[in-house]
Amino acid sequence: MTRTLRHSLCAVVAMCAMAGASFATAGDVTLKTAWLRPAAEGMPEALAYVDITSETDLELVGASTPFAKKVELVLVTMKDNVPAEQKVVASIPVPAGKTTRLAYRGSHLRLVDITKDFGNGSVVPLTLAFKAADGKEVTASVDAQVRGVLLPRQMPATVEKEPQPAAKESTPAASK
Repeated sequence: MTRTLRHSLCAVVAMCAMAGASFATAGDVTLKTAWLRPAAEGMPEALAYVDITSETDLELVGASTPFAKKVELVLVTMKDNVPAEQKVVASIPVPAGKTTRLAYRGSHLRLVDITKDFGNGSVVPLTLAFKAADGKEVTASVDAQVRGVLLPRQMPATVEKEPQPAAKESTPAASK
C-alpha cells in the first residue's frame, strides 16, 4: 500500500470514528461523551451526562432539548465517595483547561417532563448555555446517545413460543 493511500485511509477512518462519537465544539467549548438512558413520553424525568471542556472560565447557566419541557442543572455533592446531596442550581462552574464532568452518580442535567420517547440507540439533541466572566453568552450543542435497556413499548407485543414437537404416539407391541 502506498504511503499516500495509507494516510488517506487513516484520515477516513478517523473522520468516521469522530462522526460516530458524541462530540461537538462551539467556539471555546467542547462537549463530549453525552449520553442518557431511554425514557418514554410522559415520564417525569431523565438524567443526561456530558463532559465539558473550555479554553476560558465559564458558567454553565442552562440547557434545553426538544425532548423535555425543561432541563435543570443538578449539583451533587459527594461524601466519602457517595452522593450526599442533590440540589437544582442556577449555574455550574466550568474552569478553563479542565474537564467538567456531568456524570452518573454525580452532577448532571435533569430533563423534566419528557415530551417524546427516546429508546436505545437513538439520539437526543442537547443545547447547553454558558456565560463568560465578561458577560458573553456561548451555546454549544451535542447529540446525546441513548444507551440502556429497551422501553416497554419497544418490546414485541407478544412473545411467541417455539413450536413444540408433536408427541409421537406409541403403539403397543403386538403380543403373540
